[in-house]
Amino acid sequence: MSEPLSTYSATARAAGEAALGQAAWPRGPRARRVLTEMTLPFAGGEFSLVSEDISEPTEWTIEQDRHTLIVHLEGQMQRLETRIDDGRACRAPARPGEAWLIPAGAHYVGRAEGGSIAYAEYRIGRAWLGQLTGGEAGRPLRPLMKLRDPLLHGLTGRMIQLGDEDDDLAGMLRDSMAQVIGLHLLREYSAGTAREASTGPRLSRAKQRRLEDYILAHLDQHLTLGELARLAGVGTHRLIEAFRHAFGMTPLQYIIAQRLQLACSLLESTRQDITSIALATGFSSHSHLSSAFKRRFGITPREFRGRAKGIG
Repeated sequence: MSEPLSTYSATARAAGEAALGQAAWPRGPRARRVLTEMTLPFAGGEFSLVSEDISEPTEWTIEQDRHTLIVHLEGQMQRLETRIDDGRACRAPARPGEAWLIPAGAHYVGRAEGGSIAYAEYRIGRAWLGQLTGGEAGRPLRPLMKLRDPLLHGLTGRMIQLGDEDDDLAGMLRDSMAQVIGLHLLREYSAGTAREASTGPRLSRAKQRRLEDYILAHLDQHLTLGELARLAGVGTHRLIEAFRHAFGMTPLQYIIAQRLQLACSLLESTRQDITSIALATGFSSHSHLSSAFKRRFGITPREFRGRAKGIG
């Protein structure tokens, strides 16, 4: 499996590390306290809407032979630490709309404390996901934490609306929406194949962290393969192969994903105009950001900001 990634910003990472570094968890985790849970089936698995009390330290573990997608919907967290396999921990509370993707066979552990929270959880069969693209097991998905993907958030909202409907049409619509989610996961978040991961060039963990931190610190600047290759100490061709094996995508795809993640954060948390946000995240213009944003998420930056702030 490729190296687990945390796709949260350098600022969020530093804030989370500092907050959790100040003190250890005051007491051990208790048994989970689920307040409500609704589960809906779809052709390739099931979808659950859960509300839970985490006023005391609460721990979750997941290790299944199917993919798990968790979308945080609402509620306050004082602290959250999550880890997938042996990758580094993500230490930053979940915000509404953020998602965690745990590939089939991966081991996930999460520990949180706060108030009452609500989240959606998809459990997706590997064989069904593979059938969407004509394969038996499908391409492997890469683990992700604190992912901002407005398309997944919006589709999850529609799935919740269908929870109160049990007619045939609602069932077919759930299946169709699940297919859209599955295809989106395969297109955007697939990892390299097992054969590629075992035979291709590799980047050490230290080099991966160096590249990740450098990219996050220079998202507003023009980044080239040459400078990234020099940073990693390899040639450009070798960098592309090794980067794909480590991060599950090409350097260009990764840079665009990080720029869009930062744009989401700025759209939600600031009043900067969209042109300023575009330039601050490395896009050449308002239209350049809008085009990339809509291609990835299905809505414009203006529409995302309106939904995030409860406008319209």
